[in-house]
Amino acid sequence: MRVAVTGGGGFIGAHLLARLVGAGMDVTLIGQDIGRSQYVAALVAAGAARFTHCDAGFRDEPAVRTALADADALVLLGYVAPTASSPADRLLEEFERNVASTGRILRAAEGRVRHVVFASSDSVYGTPVRTPVRESEPACPRIPFAAAKLACEQVVRISCAAAGATASILRYSIVYGPGETGSRTIPSFIRAALAGQPPLIDGEGLDEHDYVHVADAVGATMNALRRHADGVYNIGTGIGTTTLELAQLVVWISGGRAAPLRRAVDRESGRTSLVLDTELARSELGLAPGRSLPDGLAEEIGWFKAVAPAEPDRVLMAARA
Repeated sequence: MRVAVTGGGGFIGAHLLARLVGAGMDVTLIGQDIGRSQYVAALVAAGAARFTHCDAGFRDEPAVRTALADADALVLLGYVAPTASSPADRLLEEFERNVASTGRILRAAEGRVRHVVFASSDSVYGTPVRTPVRESEPACPRIPFAAAKLACEQVVRISCAAAGATASILRYSIVYGPGETGSRTIPSFIRAALAGQPPLIDGEGLDEHDYVHVADAVGATMNALRRHADGVYNIGTGIGTTTLELAQLVVWISGGRAAPLRRAVDRESGRTSLVLDTELARSELGLAPGRSLPDGLAEEIGWFKAVAPAEPDRVLMAARA
C-alpha cells in the first residue's frame, strides 16, 4: 500500500510512521516540514520514507497532486494551531488554517486516493448528556478546535462520497504515551512530579476523561487503513478517569513527594464526563486497548526519566509496539 501522510512528524504521526514503515508500506510525508521528531528525520534521511514539501495550507495544488500521484490512501493527521487569543478570532483561524486546507488537499486527491483516514477528536461531542457516548450521539462542539474538527469531518465525508472513496473518521480520546511533550495535561503532571512539585489542577479536578495509549490508538488507525473502514469511530478505552485521579496516579507511580494541588478558577464548570463507547471500533477496527492507564503512565514516566526533553525520540522505536 502506498500511503501519504500529513502531520507525520507529530506525536501520533511519528508512532504511526514507525508502524507504516514496519509493515512494509510505501510512505510519503506531505507538509511544510517533517516536524521536530529526530526519529522521523532519520527515517526520511535513510530513505525509509519520502518527504514532499508543500505549503501549510496546500495552496500549491500542482505540488500536492504530484505528491499524491501514486498514493492509494491519505492519512490526515496534520493540524495548525491558531495564535489568536479571542474565541472569535481563534475560530476564524481554525477554519482558515485547518478546514480550508483539508478541503484543498482532498480536492487535489480526487480521482487518485481511494481511502482517507481523518484524525478527529472526542471534543466534537462537547458535554454529552450521558456517557459512554456513542458515535450516533449528536455532536455539540463548545470550543473553536472542536468546531473545526467537526467541520473537517464533514468536508472529508462529502469529498470522499463525491469521489467514490471511503473515509475513516477517527474520534480519538486523549492520546498519551512515550514521545508526548508540550503543555498537555499528562506531561505537565509528570514534569511537576519528577521535579518534586505538586501537579496543579484547575478547580476540583472532578471532570472525567478517557485516556488511550498511543500504541493502541495507532493500532486502530492501522486497521482502519488496511480495512478501508468507512464510517465514524470512537478511539478510546471506554474507561473514565478524573483529573484528580490522574494526578494522583502520576505522583504515586513516579514516586513524587508532593500531592496534587487544586487551584481556584474564575468559574467552576461543574463535573463533566466525556468517556467514549468503543463497541463499534472494537468490532470493525479490532480496537483492543492493551495498556491499562497505570501501565501506560509508568511507561511514559520512564521515558521522561530516560530521555526527555534532551533526546525525545531515542526510545520511540521501543514504544511503538
